[in-house]
Amino acid sequence: MNSLYMQKDSLIHSLDPRTKMIFVAFVVASSFILNDPALQLVLLVALFPLVVAAKLVKPYLVSIQFLLLFAVLIMTVHGIYNPIGVTPVFEIFGGLTFKYESMVYASVMSFRILVIGTAAVLFVMTTHPSDMASALVKWKVPHSFAFILLSTFQIIPIIAREAKIVMEAQQARCLDVKGNLIQRVKNLVPMFAPLFIITFMKVHQLSYVLECRAFSRKGNKTSLRETKIGSLDYTFLLAMLAAFAFEIYLKLFMMGSLHLTTDALLTYSLIGTWIVCGFMLVKFLYKQVQGKIGGVSS
Repeated sequence: MNSLYMQKDSLIHSLDPRTKMIFVAFVVASSFILNDPALQLVLLVALFPLVVAAKLVKPYLVSIQFLLLFAVLIMTVHGIYNPIGVTPVFEIFGGLTFKYESMVYASVMSFRILVIGTAAVLFVMTTHPSDMASALVKWKVPHSFAFILLSTFQIIPIIAREAKIVMEAQQARCLDVKGNLIQRVKNLVPMFAPLFIITFMKVHQLSYVLECRAFSRKGNKTSLRETKIGSLDYTFLLAMLAAFAFEIYLKLFMMGSLHLTTDALLTYSLIGTWIVCGFMLVKFLYKQVQGKIGGVSS
């Protein structure tokens, strides 16, 4: 299938796409309402049971690695160099000092990225693109706009697959794609031209297919896949409404008196992200060495 959707038999998959779209909006709003690292960390941890319920733990951990690198970069650079920092927390390498205010700012940004990324991964991997388009049409969204969104979700894996094919073809023409990082970046240039041409050809073919199926014809459209909001969706929506009301209450009446973010929490969060990224780096290097020894690229 040309999408990031992963077929599973889970409660999250059985939810209506409209419920999951509201869930993503709820998580985004929550990440801004809970403008505190400790509360955002709680929100991030609270999302993980949904990942487990969706049976997507391994794909989620693979997908979130890229965002985790961003989080580490933000927490490290802002923690040291952001000028809003005043109160020293700890020092590394005898001169680089992490400051409390800077670490709070960086942690809020980093946890917000991870929280929103988690919700987005859940939505994309548990929602069939056709179901999403059908649900949008039921919300009176124009069919053409729904198709644009559907195509956006489908074009990413198509480009990735074509890029892999182009890379293998270039390797067959003796292009070295196993050199150092600089050499690999240089070798990306001869890949872009054929990839762009193939992508435009795919889009051109798609336009023909759409016209053959009378896409531009006015009137009601039908879909092979039907979506329906059921009791599970109502339960999920009520839970989100209750959580949102609690967050508003915290924001209005208790946020000033709560002091959950401590130096220890910030320090352990930063060190924790370093450890995870260090593990990812070791794993990457191990695969590279294994590929060199075995003669097979990772």
